[in-house]
Amino acid sequence: MKLIPRAIIFCYLLLFFFTPLIFTSFNSELFELPKTYFVFAITILVLSLHLINHFVNATPLYRRSFLDIPFALFLLSQAISTIISIDPHTSLWGYYSRMNGGLLSTVSYLTLFWVFNVYLTDSLKNKLVHTALISGLIVSVYGILQHFGIDKHLWIQDVQNRVFSTLGQPNWLAAYLCILIPFAILKFLNSKSKLQFTVYSLLITVFYLCLLFTKSKSGILAAIITISLFLIIYSQKTKKILLPIIVSGLVIIFLFTVNNPIQNRLSPSSPQTPSALSEVTADTNITASEDIRKIVWQGAFDLWKRFPVLGTGVETFAYSYYWTRPTSHNLTSEWDFLYNKAHNEYLNYLATTGALGLLAYLLIIFTVLKKLIPNHQSDIENLAILSGFSAILITNAAGFTVVVSSLFFFLLPALIKIPPQVITPKAKLKDNFFTIPLVIFTLICGSYLFNTITAYYLADIAFAQSENTDADQEPQTAYDYIGAAIKFRPTEPLYQSKMSTIAVKLASIDKQSQDNNIKIALAASDKSVADSPANVNFWKERAQMFIYLSTIDSKYFTDSIESLLSASRLAPTDAKIFYLIGRFYLTAGQTPEALLYFQKAIDQKPNYDFAYFDMGKIYLDQKDYQKAKESFETTLKIAPKNTDAQNYLDQINLLD
Repeated sequence: MKLIPRAIIFCYLLLFFFTPLIFTSFNSELFELPKTYFVFAITILVLSLHLINHFVNATPLYRRSFLDIPFALFLLSQAISTIISIDPHTSLWGYYSRMNGGLLSTVSYLTLFWVFNVYLTDSLKNKLVHTALISGLIVSVYGILQHFGIDKHLWIQDVQNRVFSTLGQPNWLAAYLCILIPFAILKFLNSKSKLQFTVYSLLITVFYLCLLFTKSKSGILAAIITISLFLIIYSQKTKKILLPIIVSGLVIIFLFTVNNPIQNRLSPSSPQTPSALSEVTADTNITASEDIRKIVWQGAFDLWKRFPVLGTGVETFAYSYYWTRPTSHNLTSEWDFLYNKAHNEYLNYLATTGALGLLAYLLIIFTVLKKLIPNHQSDIENLAILSGFSAILITNAAGFTVVVSSLFFFLLPALIKIPPQVITPKAKLKDNFFTIPLVIFTLICGSYLFNTITAYYLADIAFAQSENTDADQEPQTAYDYIGAAIKFRPTEPLYQSKMSTIAVKLASIDKQSQDNNIKIALAASDKSVADSPANVNFWKERAQMFIYLSTIDSKYFTDSIESLLSASRLAPTDAKIFYLIGRFYLTAGQTPEALLYFQKAIDQKPNYDFAYFDMGKIYLDQKDYQKAKESFETTLKIAPKNTDAQNYLDQINLLD
């Protein structure tokens, strides 16, 4: 039966073609989440077909690979880290809006590798490379069109300035293109006709131009390094100079004619501004990304020192970073952003899976490079793989892997040594008594897993609709959608937290079902923080729920403060939480406590203008005009356009 192997091969071609292209407008996260679910679905399909092929046609269950031990050790490290995780649900599935990086995604990539290794042939390898290049061409053309404004009306981001195409973020797109460019160059260098020469030269141009339009420093730098090494080694091996010179010239010309960060660094048109860490420019109020990364990296390293062996759990950085988040983060323009990754793949593994996880990850890298570097002289195709794989390693130093880059990270090594064709079975297993039951069992399990993934995907669509209708002030519709999401996926804490905030809104407007909605809100909130106790956002949403409830019954006001206090213990350097606690105490008329927490907010964020402003109003009410004046003057130093602070200050000056 050759139909099953063909179906498996077709699945892999679909995987490499569609994964980079997939994005939606109806999910809670438009890019990574649907890509991850697509990978899950293909993995289930591939594994099911492979097992059936193994049972029916005696196809080997797996072929030995030089990566078997490193991959097995890496999987073991991720499994252990998931078991001891501060949030096992997140470690299993991955952080919700990303999903990639959780234990299940790792299992999927490794499953795809091991099955891929069974069916990989020279023919499949060529098809796979061509498929990836065609998909990359579509992505790049769309990215170039984005630069010229084809969809600028659809995005909040300035997509013309930094394109992201179907990947969702400029750095992710750049990392993807860095992987493909060496293969496009290889095809160009091996051109045997004018048509091939023209086609592949245009392909390189499109890829590289789109890469420059991302304005990704790490991506462009990775491309320059890997392309240079590729061309130098290629020239040494083949003794061919002309075509590598053409590629080099193309790279250099575009590098200095198309606006990009490397060009600006090499030939700046104006003097460089001071580091944004020490001073956020008043005009843009945006801190340089490299300065923010240094702060996050420091927090990640400090987190590892607290959990050196196994970390805090796979994909839990969004929660545990708050524990060691440097106070200096509060002085950046992204001081109130949630960081769900360390923006350095190696530090991310170190913080979340400890030394054990990082060493296992580095073992994979070392094993691949050890296999590639000695062999690049004997196989030009290995040189392209080495360049593409190295690009992933370089871009990961200032970022993290997403679905597409993870797919290439785990499957590119399979191309290094192509196994022979599938062995013809020595015996027909169809006469085996267990064959049919095993096939039926595989079909049942595969169908169950596929239906589960489909249900979870539908749950996210309902969750997205719930968020949209809630934002549109339609709580009843939002309640119906979140109820549908929970029905599809009852174990997701995020849905429970959302249910609590929506149900309490209904309780405040629907008197007839008020008691029932309060019970639902309390139960849903209790479940969310019980299932994910380290999630700071859930404690904030719990506080919000209690604030709504306090308008119905004042006894819940204390619970709202207690929820924020719980959040502050999880995030001891989060100035905003202290400020919110101060606001809550101020609402309750407890001014000493309000002043205390406003001061705590200022201790963490010395330029917190809102906290100074509210302190000024308290002192003004207390007729402590000197302290009020100092508070409002400080507010105006930080926020000169605060007219209310200026008005209060004018009133005080008149009193003087």
